Amino acid sequence: MKNVLTIALIGLFSLGAMAQECSLDIEKSAPSTRYIANDNGTFSDELTGLTWMRCQLGKTWDPKALACSGKVETYHWQSALAMVESINDESGSHTLHRFGGQKEWRMPNIKELVSLKEVACHSPAMSTKVFGDTFNFETGNLAAYVWSSTPAGNGQSVMTLDSINGEVFQYNAAQYKFSVLLVAE
Repeated sequence: MKNVLTIALIGLFSLGAMAQECSLDIEKSAPSTRYIANDNGTFSDELTGLTWMRCQLGKTWDPKALACSGKVETYHWQSALAMVESINDESGSHTLHRFGGQKEWRMPNIKELVSLKEVACHSPAMSTKVFGDTFNFETGNLAAYVWSSTPAGNGQSVMTLDSINGEVFQYNAAQYKFSVLLVAE
């Protein structure tokens, strides 16, 4: 019985460890005050002038709860590019076509993704005020990695952002399936 209680307590504390942690000693690199959260499922970044979807592809914006719901989808990089094309297709009927009033969505380059990183925080390293729990993932979940449009190395790799720690990595575009977050001008 004592061992079961110990295991239960360890499990309880492990779940709490996934909550965002921020250092008070480090100046905010992406303070929430620079973002304007729109009720239409987007937010505007006053520093960069970009508009971002608040939900990764697969999740759905719930205007009543003002939050994302559902499960993040992961894609091979080429499939992610095809998905963006279908979202922007004028003759198509994709549910995200003209989402948030934006004419065209695209995959961000790695610099744009990194601009969302909050260096003072981790788990996730993104503003929870803007994204809520969109980037609240269990360790080891590949949906925590976000594809960019930036090729790397020999052209077979693509740069990604690890939303948990805010680190940048390059991965083989045909070998891995990661999440997608879209941006508009």
